Amino acid sequence: MELNFSRREKIVGMFVICIAVLLLTTVIVIGRGKDWFKKYVTYYTIFDEGYNLQVDTPVKLFNADIGKIKKIDLVGDSVKIKLIILEEFRSRINTSTKATVESPTLLGSEHIAIIPAKDDSPLIQEGGIIPSKKKKSIADYLEEFQIEKTAKMIIETAQGLTKIVQILQDPEGPLFTALGNLNKTLAHVEMITRGVQAGEGTVGGLLKSRSLWDQIRANLDEVGKSIENISRAAAKTPVTMDQVQDNLATLHEIEKGILDATGTLKTILANIEKGSYDVPKVTQSTSKGIQEIRNAVENINKAVQSLHQSFLIKPHLPPLPEGKNVDASLRP
Repeated sequence: MELNFSRREKIVGMFVICIAVLLLTTVIVIGRGKDWFKKYVTYYTIFDEGYNLQVDTPVKLFNADIGKIKKIDLVGDSVKIKLIILEEFRSRINTSTKATVESPTLLGSEHIAIIPAKDDSPLIQEGGIIPSKKKKSIADYLEEFQIEKTAKMIIETAQGLTKIVQILQDPEGPLFTALGNLNKTLAHVEMITRGVQAGEGTVGGLLKSRSLWDQIRANLDEVGKSIENISRAAAKTPVTMDQVQDNLATLHEIEKGILDATGTLKTILANIEKGSYDVPKVTQSTSKGIQEIRNAVENINKAVQSLHQSFLIKPHLPPLPEGKNVDASLRP
C-alpha cells in the first residue's frame, strides 16, 4: 500500500525531525560538559558523621574535580558514602590513599578530598572502601596555626604600639624635642644665610669683596700667562735639546784638553827634575814648559768661555773679576 502525504504533513514531519535533532544535540553537548558520557568507577568511604555532605558534592584531587557523591547512607553509628570517580583517575586510588572532608572556609562548602599516596601500594578494586581521615575541627585549626600564640603576639604588639604613640604624643618627649631643635637649627641657618647675603662676617665679606674678586681675576690672568710661557718653552724644547747636546760635546772637549794639560804639566815637572843637573838645559826646558803651560791655560780659557756662552750654565755663574796681566815671559 503506497502512502501519500500532503505538503502540510511533510512540512510538519521535517519540523519534528529538526526539533528531535536539535534536542539530541543539546543533550550531547550538555552531557559532555557534565561528564554524562564518561565512565565512572564506584568506591565507598566511611565517616563518623555526615559533615553536612550532600549528594552531588564534588570529590576533588589537588582541588580538581574527579568525581562526586552518588549516595549517602547511615550504617550503624557511621555514615557510608558512595563515590563515583572518573576512570582516568583510577590509578591514583590505592590502599594508602585517604579520603577526608575539607572546606575552603571554616564553615560550609564542604567537599571530599582525596589525599594521594606517595608509594606504590596496590590499587583498590571497584566497589572497595577508601580509608577515611577525620575532618579537622576548629580546635585543630587553632592548634595548627597557633591562634592563641599569634593572638598573644598581636596583643603585645598592640600594647607596644600604644606605648610608642603615647611617647610620641608627649609634649616633652623625644619627638617634640627633636622637632623643636630642628626648628631652632633652621632658624639659625636662615639667620646665617641672611648675614652672608648681606655681606656680614668672614664668608659674607669674602663673597661681597670686590677687591678679592679683582685679585682672583689678576691671579687667573697671571696663570694664563704662565701657561702661555710654558707652551712657548715646550715649542722650543727640540732646539734646547740640540744646544744641550752641543754643550755636552764642548764639555767633553774641555775635559780632553784638561787631561792633555795635566799630562803636559807632568812631563814638564819630569823634565825640570831631569834637567836640574844641567842649568842651560833647565833654562831651555823651563822656557819650553812655560810656553806649553801658556798653551794649556789658553785651552782652559777657551773651555771656560764656551761654558759662559752656554745659556744653561751662564745664569748660574758668578760675574768674572777684572784680572790683571801677570804674564812674565822668560827672557833669554
